[in-house]
Amino acid sequence: MLDRNRFSAQMTKFDGFSMLEVLITVLVLSLGLLGMSGLITTGMKSNTTAHFRSVAIHQTHDIADRMRANLAGVRSGLYNDLTIDIPSSNDCMAAACDAAQMAAYDHAQWNAANINLLPNGRGTVTGDLINGYVITIMWTEKDRGGGCQGAESQETRCFITRFTP
Repeated sequence: MLDRNRFSAQMTKFDGFSMLEVLITVLVLSLGLLGMSGLITTGMKSNTTAHFRSVAIHQTHDIADRMRANLAGVRSGLYNDLTIDIPSSNDCMAAACDAAQMAAYDHAQWNAANINLLPNGRGTVTGDLINGYVITIMWTEKDRGGGCQGAESQETRCFITRFTP
């Protein structure tokens, strides 16, 4: 009976040590899982940023292709100052349009697509045929630094391209 009590006393001494190991393991595991969730969140934000940049690049190519298709309008200076406003225009897909009507249609379609594809999306084109054009696409991204000069918000992002038709 004496040996049995000694064995019980030794077992009691080691029970707390095992519990401490389990608690430390749970703590280390939970910290690792918190780190992984932070990495996943950062990855998702970066993926969204990459998507918006890809859309901005596509929209830049879209207006550049529209300008190349309407060289008469480019030569006449109809694309020299496209603002963020959406002008009223004829439907040049349904009926024939001259160069000025096509430029207005391109401007309206392009900025309507910018609004639909990007959060608070808008675009401008400045320049002329001799010096080239600057195409600027702007959109809003929360929790990201801007970098747009002249933007009304710190969350405004820009993609700027120089273009010569």
